Amino acid sequence: MPETLSKEEKHVKIEAAKKDLIHEFLTHEPKNWRLAPSVALKDYAEAWANDILPIAREAHEASNSRTSLRNRWMTARSSPSDRRRKEIGRRRLLLRLVGADVREELPKAGWRLADLLEQA
Repeated sequence: MPETLSKEEKHVKIEAAKKDLIHEFLTHEPKNWRLAPSVALKDYAEAWANDILPIAREAHEASNSRTSLRNRWMTARSSPSDRRRKEIGRRRLLLRLVGADVREELPKAGWRLADLLEQA
């Protein structure tokens, strides 16, 4: 969002975006959310964990490399405003990197939980 927006304007935009995102999650069935029919109800948690582990590992590895980059940024000889600008840029990069995974995995988790509750 543009930094020129007031706090109230940002809040209105964020609330509208949240509502749109929730509506999308509820009305669009995610791909590959169903577990194989052979997976027993008692094994759902393990199957879900196995499904997400590769993504978690990749995020962890990327986070470690970004942390060292952040440390270099923050210790560089620059003004506080330069450090703040760099920190904002790092956060935006992080959001872009993990945003696609979250956008895919969060609805899957919701649909899987609803399925689990129906079966239980």
